[in-house]
Amino acid sequence: MEESIYNLIPTPQFVPKKPPLYSSTHEGRVEPKQFELGVRTKKGHATFGKPNGAFQPKPNSYTKAHGKEPILPEPTRPTNRKEKSKPPVPTTKDKPIMGLCSEKNFITTNAVENILSKPQKVPLEEPRFTQRKTFGKVPTYLKQIKARISQENEYVRQYIEQRDMQGSQTTAQQMPEEERRELLDHLKTKWQEVNSAYQTKMSFVLDTPAKKMRKESLERQLAEIEKDIELLSRGSTVVIVTDF
Repeated sequence: MEESIYNLIPTPQFVPKKPPLYSSTHEGRVEPKQFELGVRTKKGHATFGKPNGAFQPKPNSYTKAHGKEPILPEPTRPTNRKEKSKPPVPTTKDKPIMGLCSEKNFITTNAVENILSKPQKVPLEEPRFTQRKTFGKVPTYLKQIKARISQENEYVRQYIEQRDMQGSQTTAQQMPEEERRELLDHLKTKWQEVNSAYQTKMSFVLDTPAKKMRKESLERQLAEIEKDIELLSRGSTVVIVTDF
């Protein structure tokens, strides 16, 4: 409740109006005969049972065998008689009728019935995998894969042995003078191209990672080319070692 000066004003109290006194619509006079008050409906052992010693069995009044079975009426004849159906086969007392013959051609009838009849479905025999010849044996494809892996391992082993044998026997030959000069001229031309790109295309401000990487790449190429030029310029004889 918010604080306000109007809260100091006393509020009027509501006094509920008292309802009128209840009076029953029935007459207040009741005759005593309408109430039994436990006089007529008195039950001595309704709750607690019979008192001790009240039950005294009589030796002559005992339950006899089949004494409580229900008494059924006398059986009568059934209204609906059960007639026995005669079997389709003749009895031993029946005499066969002689001289009967039929004009039906049973051979033709059987042939027509077999031609027009639908073929029956032959039940498929379930395969018994335990009775196969290859049961319990290694499959053929696994043998092929194993043989292929063994062949590849043998080929790799022979290749490594051959490479090690050839690596121990190093060979060398002398580079021709013309080839050395041609290679040296080619390296100098390459150095001029890389140096020109380094001097002209590179900016003075390296403000991006791409420019820094470009500068480092050109410097690395120049250093490698200068190293090769120095190696070829030492003398006229250069030995080439062939690695197999």
